Amino acid sequence: MYWLLVLNLIIPFVMIIVGDILKKHPVENMKSNNGYNTPTSRKSKAHWEYAQSIAPDIFINHGKILVIVEIFLSIFLTLFNVSINNTVLVGIILGFIILFCSFYKTENKIKRRFMNNKS
Repeated sequence: MYWLLVLNLIIPFVMIIVGDILKKHPVENMKSNNGYNTPTSRKSKAHWEYAQSIAPDIFINHGKILVIVEIFLSIFLTLFNVSINNTVLVGIILGFIILFCSFYKTENKIKRRFMNNKS
């Protein structure tokens, strides 16, 4: 049953893999529906290029941190006899929170950069 704890590592590994792919193969075409593709990143070519340059690093770094946190969290909750199902649920919720934070941080960096350039 402890093998279910591996489910907690899906989100961080996907974040790292996607970040690595985006870093090695940056998307240049805004209309391709690939890359870091949000309304903020599509505002202009400059927004797009900046988003494609910062998003991979943010996702890779948050993914690496999340791997470490998920491992320690799983060990900690298991040692305190929390059920495997609850441990997996907590891990998945934490994974989605960190994933959301990665998008939020990227969006804020884009907005701050171009808000400061207008001044």
